[in-house]
Amino acid sequence: MFPKTFTTAALFAALVSAHTAVDEVEIGGKSYKGFYGASKAECSSQSPAWCTNQGWGYQPIMGDAINTPDIIAHKDASPSKFTAKAPAGSTVTFKWHHKGECQAGEVGWDCSHHGWTATYLAPCNGDCSKVDKTQLKFFKIHQSSLISYPEGTRYANAGPKESTGYWGTDEIFYKNGNKQTVTIPKAIPSGNYVLRTEVASIHNNGDVKNRQFWPQAFNIEVTGGSGSSVPEGKLGTELYKSNDELLKWDLYWHEADKLIEDAPGPKIAAVAITSKRSHARDFTA
Repeated sequence: MFPKTFTTAALFAALVSAHTAVDEVEIGGKSYKGFYGASKAECSSQSPAWCTNQGWGYQPIMGDAINTPDIIAHKDASPSKFTAKAPAGSTVTFKWHHKGECQAGEVGWDCSHHGWTATYLAPCNGDCSKVDKTQLKFFKIHQSSLISYPEGTRYANAGPKESTGYWGTDEIFYKNGNKQTVTIPKAIPSGNYVLRTEVASIHNNGDVKNRQFWPQAFNIEVTGGSGSSVPEGKLGTELYKSNDELLKWDLYWHEADKLIEDAPGPKIAAVAITSKRSHARDFTA
């Protein structure tokens, strides 16, 4: 955990090491590679992952770009020509780039980083490969933010107001083997959608511009949906506001033991809550 004030050198080291993207995604029981290349020219025609200029360095989108098109699916992103089938009610698993253990030769994500994860859907109203990303309207289907302060761990090894806490990103990288699983809601119409997911870190205190985002997007065709209408969504460039609570959150000095369920952006869609409850009933049956 960073102290309340930390050196420029330490900050630079964290910036350099904490770079990630989705290496692999499992949709409809099939695995596909995430996009990773020097430029969009290397985009695969066999993966639903959107092409970006994120580059070899896995650089984040910074907080001063939350209302620009880059926040939608990363830098200069454009849709893949490929669409993966995703049955309504099925799970999608993203595997994020990260190797090593905390403070033990990590590559990719860095254990000094903490933040939320959130996943969205947006209807393409046609062919997703030809969609204008700035016109997509996203509704949230999954989120995980500040979960707990587990005693005896690095997440709660300071005073009550200074412990970083255990976040959605910690769950992905330090409990679930870099994997994040979400459920495609059952109660949405069948059709083509853009699936947008992200991890974010707020380890750099100060201005909103210091917050870091790694958004990724994929084309999916939802099949077997039972819904008659798509939940109301928001344009990608309007998902976040600079005064959102977590965009101003002081990771190193905050209300003691406070938990935060919601990630920044709109509330989770009712269809996702319904699907979550139905999935839990199916699991326990």
